[in-house]
Amino acid sequence: MIVGILPCKLAVNKIIKRRHSILLDKFMNSKEIIYRKNVDIICKNNIFFYTILNVDEYKHFLPYVTDSEITYKCDECFNADLQIENIFFKEKYKSIIKYKYPTTIMVSSHDTSLFYHLITEWDIKDKQNYINVNFYINFKLKNKLYQNFMNLYIKELGRNILYAFIKEAKSNSLKNVDSFFNNLKIK
Repeated sequence: MIVGILPCKLAVNKIIKRRHSILLDKFMNSKEIIYRKNVDIICKNNIFFYTILNVDEYKHFLPYVTDSEITYKCDECFNADLQIENIFFKEKYKSIIKYKYPTTIMVSSHDTSLFYHLITEWDIKDKQNYINVNFYINFKLKNKLYQNFMNLYIKELGRNILYAFIKEAKSNSLKNVDSFFNNLKIK
């Protein structure tokens, strides 16, 4: 009987070691971080679309964004400067925003002091009485400590960002839409 118990203990030890290495791999992973979510939202497409493009307002509703400004506009693209801040860091970076109204927005930032790359994509589809939004974030930070921290909290972070945009779009739907759209026109 003792012989039968011993292999079980060894098997349990192997499982515990394997779990530890999976946790360690998850924490020490320096690969790119990805978050993806598909949601249906009761909101007009144009309101949601322009909420995403209204970068100047990010500092007022988006988690961790403490400053945001559109610096250059042209047809179907613009540049923006953003500052993000949390307990670990305060960093500024530049983004390029490209869009195809009313369906697609792609935000990218490459080789900045903070990111190797940051890509955010929005795919918006009109449905009957609602819109379907496919939200995607992919990034890799240059600082491994920041990268490991973000890797542990990407689900919460991604969800907070997405739902901040949804909440802001619903708030924007109650405002004067014409003045809202005029703020985003190319100057």
